[in-house]
Amino acid sequence: MMARAKFSIEKAFEELDEILSRLEDPDLSLSDSMEYYKKGVKLLDKCGQALDKTEKEIIVLQEGKDGDVPEGED
Repeated sequence: MMARAKFSIEKAFEELDEILSRLEDPDLSLSDSMEYYKKGVKLLDKCGQALDKTEKEIIVLQEGKDGDVPEGED
């Protein structure tokens, strides 16, 4: 059983850029357009989830920084 590759937001953005380029092709069939569109929506959703997770981690780290007073300091 192969392990799933770790999600990379940078690679997702590259893939989204490629999808946009393909969708701009006037010769692309409607069926293929829909497939690229669906793939793009899924990638955008994953990117949104990754950004939300990162934002929450930053908030937790910031709260810890502001809330923690090292012992021995007044």
